[in-house]
Amino acid sequence: MPNRHKDIYWSLALSLYCAAAELFLYGIYVVLFCSCIRALRTCRIPHRRLLLAAVSVIFVCCTLHAALQLVNAAELMTSLLHHSKLAARRWDQVNIVMGALYVTSNLIADSIFIYRCYGIWNFRKRIICVPIVLLIATGCLGYASVIMCGLEGLAEFLFVTWLFPLSVIFTLMTNAMLMALTAGRIWWIARGARAIMGPAVVRRYRTVIAIILESGVLYCTPGLLYLIFLAVSPASTVVIFAALAQVVGIAPTIIVVRVGLGDSVDSVDSFRAGDPQVDERVLDLRPDSEELDFWDRKKFETETV
Repeated sequence: MPNRHKDIYWSLALSLYCAAAELFLYGIYVVLFCSCIRALRTCRIPHRRLLLAAVSVIFVCCTLHAALQLVNAAELMTSLLHHSKLAARRWDQVNIVMGALYVTSNLIADSIFIYRCYGIWNFRKRIICVPIVLLIATGCLGYASVIMCGLEGLAEFLFVTWLFPLSVIFTLMTNAMLMALTAGRIWWIARGARAIMGPAVVRRYRTVIAIILESGVLYCTPGLLYLIFLAVSPASTVVIFAALAQVVGIAPTIIVVRVGLGDSVDSVDSFRAGDPQVDERVLDLRPDSEELDFWDRKKFETETV
């Protein structure tokens, strides 16, 4: 009996930790999403309606996930305290729906990251071939794990079977590749811009690279923690998953907010229509989309004669 009480206490504690972690992050996400909507309404970005639709769908998925997290906690309490088989079955169903919501929002978020990389690389399709393949694999594995758990009616297998962790691994691989491609491209552009605009621009581009890496780390850290806890303490992964469900919405929303603020090349030029002469006319990738004024042009023409 004492062991049973201990198990009940541990299960309830995990459920409350999940709800608290997710609601805390969801509060942050709501503020960012409002800023994102304002940014998309005020800034001039090609395909902003598509971006608005994407971030809105992610927000809806994350909102439903947070709401179901509360329902999940209530159903678990009813199941454990009152030995209700119906509540236990509903708990499984709720968790399976939450898994499907996460997979959907994760795919859309990764698509935004791929589009950002695609734009920075001047819309060269071959650059994003591998990330797209990884994205498709991630979606197939994620939805397959949800469907299998739905057929079995056992939600706990969603987190401990090999399909779902493998989809997380593919997500990490996709984002690691996108970070390398995006940061590497900006570093290469900075090299070409330095000869024309001086070291100040290089410092700005280095800041942009740091921002890209930081956003990538923010997005990937919960996934890494999930895999680590899966190997050490599988039961604890539910808390990490609760946080991951909101971070998957926070990360791309931050990017779109930066678009509106015009804080960096990462946030502005990556969503701009491509320029086929980008390698030759590096001035067009100057931070804040500034162009050389008349005297800078004269100076450049004099130096190049």
